[in-house]
Amino acid sequence: MVKGKSTKPLLEAEYTALAEFRYQLRRFLRHMEEEVRQFGVNPQQYQLLLAVRGLPHQSEPTISCLAERMQLNHNSMVELVDRCEERGLLRRIRSGTDRRRVTLSITTEGEALLRKLGSAARQELSSIGPQLVESVLRLTHVSRRKTGPEKGKRRSTAVKKKRR
Repeated sequence: MVKGKSTKPLLEAEYTALAEFRYQLRRFLRHMEEEVRQFGVNPQQYQLLLAVRGLPHQSEPTISCLAERMQLNHNSMVELVDRCEERGLLRRIRSGTDRRRVTLSITTEGEALLRKLGSAARQELSSIGPQLVESVLRLTHVSRRKTGPEKGKRRSTAVKKKRR
């Protein structure tokens, strides 16, 4: 639970939108897991490659940074990097000034895999993306409509009373 936020229950339409969002998201993830396995790669290995490739430019592809991005603990990330390195998908690059500092780089083989799977992801998203976006919009707009105008009305009424 988020501190300081109200815990008022969801509206029926919000539950529907949330369930639809989860369904569409899981559908996409499952499709991609199946695509990845066709290339003999574990889905987490693909996710790591994608996390490295899609990392914001101001971030460095360190194990700590990527563990945060993938929501894994440090030891699990080290093991995942080891497996990717063994498969020839990633390589570790040690800093010349601080040998403890290690960044990750995608190999040519890893880049080729990402290109193939990126195309599959784009194709699947073109299919289910509109439903995914619609469910998010319904969920966020239902919440805003319920709270937004009511608050505005209360404020305008309070302002009118003060002016009189």
